[in-house]
Amino acid sequence: MPCPTSSPKVAVLAAPLRGLCGALIALLVAAFPARAQWRLEAWFGDAISLPTGIRFSQVDRPVISATGRWSTEPFRPTWYYAGRIAKWSGEAAWGFEYIHHKIYMDNPPLGVQYFRVTNGVNFFLAERLWRRHGWEFGGGAGPVLAVPVSSVRGIVYDNADGIFHSQYELSGAGIQANVARRLKLLPWVYGSLSLKATAAYLHVHLGDGHAVTMNYALHAEYGISLQSHR
Repeated sequence: MPCPTSSPKVAVLAAPLRGLCGALIALLVAAFPARAQWRLEAWFGDAISLPTGIRFSQVDRPVISATGRWSTEPFRPTWYYAGRIAKWSGEAAWGFEYIHHKIYMDNPPLGVQYFRVTNGVNFFLAERLWRRHGWEFGGGAGPVLAVPVSSVRGIVYDNADGIFHSQYELSGAGIQANVARRLKLLPWVYGSLSLKATAAYLHVHLGDGHAVTMNYALHAEYGISLQSHR
């Protein structure tokens, strides 16, 4: 960890900051012992979403209700992908996973020109993982950040003002369950196949309003898994 001691304005703080940096490094070493196995995984894939009800609400306008049918379009205009970092100890692990899921409404009702959430339905998941007889299982939960794009009653919404002035707005929360199998390719390098099920509550903005829906999806992913030697 670099210590900010090079500027003359903070030179007087150099010794305390070095001490603080040293203490943080010692804490990290204590928290993550060398015998732990770290793993970094990345996947591409596709997802199938179940039909779900959706409500479009705008100021001083009647609510539009529909049952949405959803597609993923995993390679355009942005890709579907996911990644995870995990710390394994024995046959169990704690992990953090990111899933960049996407949904496009295939059957917009009267008054809705188009509605999609891409780039996209973004899951940020804290996970618990287990390994049994070569199979890996897990589950996680966390917030969902969304980038909605829509045109409802001719009012276009395509530039969300989300957290930290980005387009990513906090839209709800999600849960996930997964099962995976890995195949060794090289020392510490594995191919990975994974099936995941997700459920997410989505409350996203529209022009002069918002839309509310649930997303239930089954994900099939393929990718690579890198692990540390212990």
